[in-house]
Amino acid sequence: MKTSTFQKNDFHLLVGPAELTVQTGQIEVIAAKIGPGQKVVVPLGKRVPILALDETTIEYEAKDDALTKMEASSVPAEWDQLADKIARERTAGKLYKIIVMGEVDTGKTFFSTYLANRLIDKLGRTAILDCDTGQSDIGPPGTFGMLVMQKPAIFLTEETPTHLYLLGAHSPGLHFLPAMTGLNAMMRKAKAEADALIIDTTGWVQGDGGRAIKKAKLDLVNPDLVVLMQRGTELEHLVKHLPPSRIARLPVSKKASPTSQMERKGLREMVSTRYFRDARVVTLPFRQVFTDRCFFLTGSPLTLEGTLHAEKLSGWEGTLVVTSGPLLPEMTKGWPTDLGMIRTFIAGEERGLMVALLDAAQNCLAIARLEEIDFLNNQFRLRTPFKGSLDQIAGIQFGSLKLNEKGEEAGFLEPGSL
Repeated sequence: MKTSTFQKNDFHLLVGPAELTVQTGQIEVIAAKIGPGQKVVVPLGKRVPILALDETTIEYEAKDDALTKMEASSVPAEWDQLADKIARERTAGKLYKIIVMGEVDTGKTFFSTYLANRLIDKLGRTAILDCDTGQSDIGPPGTFGMLVMQKPAIFLTEETPTHLYLLGAHSPGLHFLPAMTGLNAMMRKAKAEADALIIDTTGWVQGDGGRAIKKAKLDLVNPDLVVLMQRGTELEHLVKHLPPSRIARLPVSKKASPTSQMERKGLREMVSTRYFRDARVVTLPFRQVFTDRCFFLTGSPLTLEGTLHAEKLSGWEGTLVVTSGPLLPEMTKGWPTDLGMIRTFIAGEERGLMVALLDAAQNCLAIARLEEIDFLNNQFRLRTPFKGSLDQIAGIQFGSLKLNEKGEEAGFLEPGSL
C-alpha cells in the first residue's frame, strides 16, 4: 500500500487496475466528491482524473507508474459551462434530453458520467441511458441499461441498473427495430422518473447503417441538445438538419486513448460476469410464459415422427421442427404434405442464449442465460440473478448473444433460428 499527499487544486491521473482510499481531506473524481474513509476502485482499462479539493492524503494500491501528477485538469472548462447551460434552459416539469455522439474511444461514457454528476446538483434526478451494447457500462453487454441517479457515481459499471432492455447483441446492426423500440420504452420511463436524460450512444456513426440508426435516434428522441465529441468534423453529417442552438461540439481529450479489442472484450465480460455472479438456476413451464422475438411456442402444436417438438406457424411461415440431430429426408416420409417451409432447429444449440425475463407489461425483470429447453418436460431451464417470485415472469424474450455459465461470451445465434 502506498501513500500520497495532494495539495489543494492539484490534479492527478490514476490508471487502473488501482484502488485508493481517502485518509484526510477531499478529492473530486469525475465530478463526484470523495471524502475520508471513502474508496475508489479503478478497473483494468480505465483511468480517472483526480482533483484535490483540499490538502488530501490518500492510500492507494496500483502499479508504480499508475498515479501521475498533471499540470492542469484533463476536464475542459466547456463541460461545466455546458452543465450550466442545461440547468438554465431546462423547463420545470419537462424532461431535458441530451444525446452524446462520438466514434469509438472518444470518451462518451466518461463525459456522460461527469455531466450527470454535475446535473444532479443543478437539477436533481438525472438518468443515463447506455445504448452502447457492445461496451455496456450500465447492465450486461447486449442490453440497454438506464440508471436514474439520486447521487453521483464514478463508474457506472458498479451501479445497479434502474431499468434494463434486451437488445440481445453487441451491435444493433441486425436489431434495428428492437433498438428503436427499446429507446422509446426507456424514454417513457425517464419522463416519469427523471428531470434530465443523457443518452450515451455507440461509436457506429458512419456508413449506411451508422447514419441510418443515428438519424432514427435523433428523430425519435427529438433531443434538446446533441453533444458531438469529435476530433475534426467526422460527425457533422449527422446534424445538418438541426439548428446550431441545439448542438454542442466538444473536442476529444488528448488523454483519451484507444482500447484494444482484447481490453474491450475483457471489460464487457467483467460487467457480464459481475451481473451473473449470484445467479441461480430456475425452471419455467412453457404454459406459464409467452415468447418474444422467436418462432418457438407461437404456432399450433403438431406431432411429427422423429422430432422433439413441432408446431405449425402462421400463414406462409411454414412449420418449425426441433430435432436431436440433422433432419434427414427419410425422417419426413410420413409427414403431411401441407407443412409449407420446414424451419429446422437442433436441440442444444439454444444453450447459453441470452434472454430477458419479462413481466405481464413486458418490462424486463432480469436477464437470464438459457441453460436448456427441456422438451421432455416442456419447460425452460434458466440461469439468472432474478431474486423475485417466479410467478412475476410472464414472458421470455430471445436475444442472439450466447454466454457461458460465468457470463463470458460464447457465440451467437442468428435471429430467427428458433
